[in-house]
Amino acid sequence: MSAVEEEWLRPVDLLVDSYAPDQIAAELGARLGLYVREAQRLVHEGLVPDERGLRSGIAGEVRRYLRSQPWLADPRLAPTIATVEETALAALHGVVASAPTPAPAPSPSRPVRRMALQPSATVVGNMAVRKRQVSDGLELSWDHAANVSEWSLRVSVRPDPRQDYVEGEAVALPSGTTSYVVELDERPSRIQLYGSARDGRVVRRVVVSALTSGNSGSAWKRQATAS
Repeated sequence: MSAVEEEWLRPVDLLVDSYAPDQIAAELGARLGLYVREAQRLVHEGLVPDERGLRSGIAGEVRRYLRSQPWLADPRLAPTIATVEETALAALHGVVASAPTPAPAPSPSRPVRRMALQPSATVVGNMAVRKRQVSDGLELSWDHAANVSEWSLRVSVRPDPRQDYVEGEAVALPSGTTSYVVELDERPSRIQLYGSARDGRVVRRVVVSALTSGNSGSAWKRQATAS
């Protein structure tokens, strides 16, 4: 057998025969870059970013990205994913290190201003959604709908109360899905769940807004039901 024939018969390798590493660097790098830019914004305003909180956000974003596509679980892609995460963490640390040293507070000392207390989460839609605390975060569950052929769920995060939500990537779920676990932190999140019929019409919808790790256990305020 010639060398050319052997090359054609060689199994496909994700790292050699595809653009998987470049795609991961572009997609995951763009997601993690949001956290680095948020730290830069705080530094420009003369504030000291919460590096620990932002590092936790980056780690959570990596986990969500890995769950977005089954093929990302291939162990041969782990070094590429780790490199992208390490690059973002190093950039974040550099930004935090450049923050001005806070001046000593007069006595009695005042606590560092943190994000304003978030109000209760609100829910609007034409379907009921239940919640339950689990080890991985908050589990949302709903009843099976016979007229739904596919569910679409999107988690968006508001990095700062003065900013709009940063749209997250929509996750397609099979029609039989009746639960999903979302990861929360102190930043307000918006969860959008839509159920589409076979003809593309949205027949089930619910939106939960201003949801945080701090208020996830509290009762949600229901707004006017969407049509």
